[in-house]
Amino acid sequence: MDCLHESCSSIDKVWLPHEGHVGIKGLKSHVYCINCGAIKTISTDRPKKASYYINSLSKVDKRIIKLTKVQVRLIVKELERIKDFEDAYSMTRYTQEKTFIMIVKNYCNVSEGYIASILKN
Repeated sequence: MDCLHESCSSIDKVWLPHEGHVGIKGLKSHVYCINCGAIKTISTDRPKKASYYINSLSKVDKRIIKLTKVQVRLIVKELERIKDFEDAYSMTRYTQEKTFIMIVKNYCNVSEGYIASILKN
């Protein structure tokens, strides 16, 4: 994270469309960073720490997928390279999950559904 986010005042919030799982639900006021201008996520779809996704790898059923230490290390390194992966101003949990699924699929022959089911547990 390059920016140490500093939230705008409550008077300066910007009104933007608020999206839910079924689409746009109307307008809501959003906080933004006065340093970089990034809009903070206000939904319940808040990002998780990278450690949550790394720990999810340990939930992989060893009978279905045999993850080697090298695969795990490559997945972790790729997660670490993603700028602002844990940043509530730049990333939603949905975006994190899709990114994690694509990274794991790059290193393992496994379905998106299986990886998504591990994240739900």
